[in-house]
This record gives sequence, structure tokens and C-alpha cells, in this order.
Amino acid sequence: MVDVGGVGYQVGLSATSLGQIGATGESVELHVHTHVREDQIALYGFVSLAELEFFQDLIQVDQVGPRLALAILGSANLDALRRAVLDGDAAVFRRAPGVGARTAQKVIIDLAPKVASNPSEPPPSPVAGAGEEVSRQVELGLRALGFAPAEARRGIEAVRWDDEPSSEVALAQALRALGR
Repeated sequence: MVDVGGVGYQVGLSATSLGQIGATGESVELHVHTHVREDQIALYGFVSLAELEFFQDLIQVDQVGPRLALAILGSANLDALRRAVLDGDAAVFRRAPGVGARTAQKVIIDLAPKVASNPSEPPPSPVAGAGEEVSRQVELGLRALGFAPAEARRGIEAVRWDDEPSSEVALAQALRALGR
């Protein structure tokens, strides 16, 4: 319940947003989505605008309503959900109660163009400093060889970056780690 000027509103929150708001009685600022149906009006609140926008994208997916969208948002942080869409990782969505294999695939297929065209931030590189450019080259090489983004990241994480390898050596190490 959110008290606004003496009027109480029931607002649905994801587990993520619920964990970020203060204790009972404290002031809170929420971005609210008003969901109108023939038989009800429901409010859904989010701590961040990015979470609200992802929620609104989710409810556009066939068979994903507001409650299921909240469950999905509560199952992982927003960056992990975006990354799962881009990587085609249905397992991340299946962690949410009520999400089966078909629904997870629908979410990925429907949201992939939206997430790809509106990335929040690129995923952080596992390598800092001078090796970051080599890491990007290795990732591009792995992607050109047909590896999915998640596989490419796994390969990059397996490289011995302390040795400051060239892009060729790093690519060879990543390919060995990926079993090729």
C-alpha cells in the first residue's frame, strides 16, 4: 500500500523493487504503470524507469500478463534479464514461477529486437586495461566463428589475461577452453 496525500493505493511490486524501497512509513518514489482491463484497474510500481520499460515490453508478449511479468522481473536483476534475451538463455526466464519453456522462448524472440536496439549498457568486459581491446577482438573472432554471445564470454573468461596475450594467443586459448 502506498499512501499518496492520505489516499492508499495498492501497488504491485517486483521482488527486486520491493527489496530496494525503504521500510514501512518511509517516503518512496515509484514509476507506476496503470493496467486497465474491463473488470479492474491495477497499479504496478518500479524503482527505476528502466525496470518499468522492461515490464511494459514484457506485457506485450503473448501470454505474459502483469503478474507473470513481475515474477520474471523478480527472478533476476534487469541486466541479467537483458543479457539472457540477447544470449537466448531461456533458463533465466524459466526460474520465474509460472514460466515454461514456450513462454521463455516467446519472451526471448519478442524482446530480442527491443533489447538489441536499446541496450542499457554493454556488458562489462572481464578484462581491464590494455587487454580490453584484445578481449573485444577475441569476442568478435569467436562470434564470427559462430559462437553465441554467452559462449564467447565463457571463452574470454578462460583466457590467461595476466600473461598479456596477443589477440591470436588469446583466441587460441579461448577456443581450447570451448573445446575447439
